[in-house]
Amino acid sequence: MLRETFKICFAHVKRHDVALTTIRLMAGHSKWTNIKHLKAEKDGCKAVLFAKISRQIRLAIQEGNSVDPALNSTLRSVIDKAVKQNVPFVTIQNVLNSFQNNKLQFTKHRLGIQYKKKVFVICIINTNNFPGFKMDATAMIRKSGGIFVDVRHIFEDFGWIKAHYAELFLFANRQTFEEKVFEDAVEFGAEDVQIVDYRSGTVNFICDPSYLIAISKRLQSSGYCVEKSEHIFYAHDLVKLTSDQHDSYKVFLKKLQILPGVENIYDNVKQ
Repeated sequence: MLRETFKICFAHVKRHDVALTTIRLMAGHSKWTNIKHLKAEKDGCKAVLFAKISRQIRLAIQEGNSVDPALNSTLRSVIDKAVKQNVPFVTIQNVLNSFQNNKLQFTKHRLGIQYKKKVFVICIINTNNFPGFKMDATAMIRKSGGIFVDVRHIFEDFGWIKAHYAELFLFANRQTFEEKVFEDAVEFGAEDVQIVDYRSGTVNFICDPSYLIAISKRLQSSGYCVEKSEHIFYAHDLVKLTSDQHDSYKVFLKKLQILPGVENIYDNVKQ
């Protein structure tokens, strides 16, 4: 059975991307104090972003078995994303060079956390030392009021691939393009598909998460440019926090986001 409409599923997703951490001006006694605080915040966010991009590049190289973006479409997508986020090319090149001399394998892991009874969190980690990560994270999580739990009954998941067809001019009209997209979705094993923007040929494919990489590769070999693919988690029921609870949770969330190896965070908190 096909998923519920993509819009409904995705509307429930609450993802806290480390790279999108909001920078807020901290109070101080002078303009210079504020500037120093703001610069420290920006530098901290930049360091977290660069570390995250480095891990994603390493993982893309492992998955694609190549350090050449021309031969590794997953790596090419990560590099394009890094450039759009103003990561210096020299930083990207240094990561590529270091991977050739460093054979440590990065793997993705998932941690379930319950925070102060009402909030449930899924934390996606990309690391070469998961036991070490968990040991370092445990003290902070417990001190903040959280515990590790199985949250699978709280969340549902699906694979999401955002792509656009590179040669849209081959299709006479929207109808012929739609027919092509739906035929490809069926052939490649996607469970649902949505045309986001016909003018740019942008399409969302929904699939079983275990088929994300395989379907992405088939799309790329069939004329699509994959912009993003992600294993999405969304909560069945959202909880509303009081102002004080929300402020407390934001502090905990920020501590999670800066842990080395954290990629994405999903929760059941209502916006």
